[in-house]
Amino acid sequence: MLISAIRSVGTARARTGRGFFPLRKFGEMASQMDQAQAASAWLKKSQVGFLGCGNMAQAMIQGFVKSSLVPAENIIVSATSEASKNYQKCQEIGVKCTANNSDVVSAAEIVFVAVKPHLVRSVLAACSFPEQTLLISVAAGVKLEALVEASKLARVVRAMPNTASCVQQGATAYAFDCKDITPVQHAAVALLLESLGLCRHVPESLIEPISAVSGSGIAFMYMVIEAMADGGVKAGIPRALAYELSSQAMAGAAAMVQQTGEHPGPLKDAVCSPGGSTIAGVHSLEKSGMRGSVMEAVEATVNRVKQLG
Repeated sequence: MLISAIRSVGTARARTGRGFFPLRKFGEMASQMDQAQAASAWLKKSQVGFLGCGNMAQAMIQGFVKSSLVPAENIIVSATSEASKNYQKCQEIGVKCTANNSDVVSAAEIVFVAVKPHLVRSVLAACSFPEQTLLISVAAGVKLEALVEASKLARVVRAMPNTASCVQQGATAYAFDCKDITPVQHAAVALLLESLGLCRHVPESLIEPISAVSGSGIAFMYMVIEAMADGGVKAGIPRALAYELSSQAMAGAAAMVQQTGEHPGPLKDAVCSPGGSTIAGVHSLEKSGMRGSVMEAVEATVNRVKQLG
């Protein structure tokens, strides 16, 4: 059934003239096969577009291509101009590039909105989306209601990934409240975002705090890695080695939390011998207000994300 449906794609494209893959056929197949398989087959034959191709878009594109879920030739992105650095970087990845948003809108069944938050409404309002377009916004602070209003589309998803998506170690949360999104479309969204790393479907009310914890939080983790490495350099460790060790310490700690399911507190305690060197360092961090500083950073980020919308 799946093979015959895929073979029919070429005929369907020729008939429609617009190149849109018949998602409805996969919806009908969903009762006979796993929805994830149907979604994967749809993605293989669909065009995925990006309005905007900055750092976040590039990270996601690289993750999609590395996962082999979406071939590079099936991705089309728009940039402000052909002379821009982002345009050239995306060309190097091997995806199709354009300086015209309408090229993306007319070609892609799935369109990611990856422009700056303050530009989202005007960019979407200027586009004439085909009714069947599935829109996924990664713009911080812009709510589903505003996305629907500006795009005039029914099928809209709001997502918050992070830049570690480029190495498939990202963390992405997504939300939607539209009944028009079919089970196969939902499965396709999940497959796309899961190919970038950890992925969770959440209520929209959690997107702002998640933007701070994992979206912006990755920058906070880079600062910790850098500070630990600087401390190592001060103690005599060569800088390159200090970065290797501090980044691996971060990766190892994350793996311990994720794989053991233990609370971070007991894991920290297990490293702190009575009267030892680690507890002396922990004491220094506590005196400097490390916990409070991190919590305030998250709070400040959440507040700023709300302002962006």
